[in-house]
Amino acid sequence: MDIGNKILELRKQRNLSQEQLAEKMGVARQTISKWELGETSPDLEQSKKLSQIFDVSLDDLTNNDIKNILIEKVNNTEKLTKIVINILKIILLVIIIFVIIAVSKIFFEEYFSVKPDSMTISFSCTIDDENYSYRIYQDFKNSNALQIYTNDNDLNIDSSKYDDYNWLIEDIHKNVNSRGGLCGN
Repeated sequence: MDIGNKILELRKQRNLSQEQLAEKMGVARQTISKWELGETSPDLEQSKKLSQIFDVSLDDLTNNDIKNILIEKVNNTEKLTKIVINILKIILLVIIIFVIIAVSKIFFEEYFSVKPDSMTISFSCTIDDENYSYRIYQDFKNSNALQIYTNDNDLNIDSSKYDDYNWLIEDIHKNVNSRGGLCGN
């Protein structure tokens, strides 16, 4: 309840007209009317005089109930605390998820990534209606050098000089092509 409604309530409880209250306050009746309508408010001195006329405290006149204010502040503090706690929970959850993902990624990549020990590539070529097979083997543990196994005795390529199987395959294709042959993949 605002001060205007409180003045109206107290004036009616005391059976005073606006004119009578204005006379006791030393103001015009229109001033009392404006206070009651909430258009204006009494200043501090006028509020003190009103509290004396109505025999109420300034807190009662202004409806300044300290208990309600304290309860409201405590409630607001509790609400704010709950919000902060919920935000902290969310932040903590995000951090935990991030840590789990990071640890999992490290763990799984380190311990479960399959790195082959060796690799074998096979293909065949035809020269003068004769089929030749080629198998390129690379052992990653002992050496990166490539080894070639073939039934093509005319292939003059030293596979141990290669460390990239693509280059070796390309040179085998060139060699077979230069001898009038054709390779399939």
